[in-house]
Amino acid sequence: MSEAIELVVFSAKPGVKDTELKAAALSVTPILEKMPGYLSREFGASGDGQYVDIVRWKDLSSAQAAAQQVMKIPECGKFFALIDESKMQFSHFQKVK
Repeated sequence: MSEAIELVVFSAKPGVKDTELKAAALSVTPILEKMPGYLSREFGASGDGQYVDIVRWKDLSSAQAAAQQVMKIPECGKFFALIDESKMQFSHFQKVK
């Protein structure tokens, strides 16, 4: 099994402040850290209102299971509610060795 990379590129919904979105995004990290297969997370922001969320998982099945699980967690839902889903790109990749 090879590691999996979860990549999400998105913008905030209109009216959402940058500080609000960043705080909500970072509040999710402790939740992810407790999930089976979690390895690491990087979150970044561009100067033009785009954000990137990169999460590394032990394998693809861990990444897919976590993607299902976070949808049921209220704290994660608060973060997701700030995202403009019409501009979101979400993908899982397998790490190439």
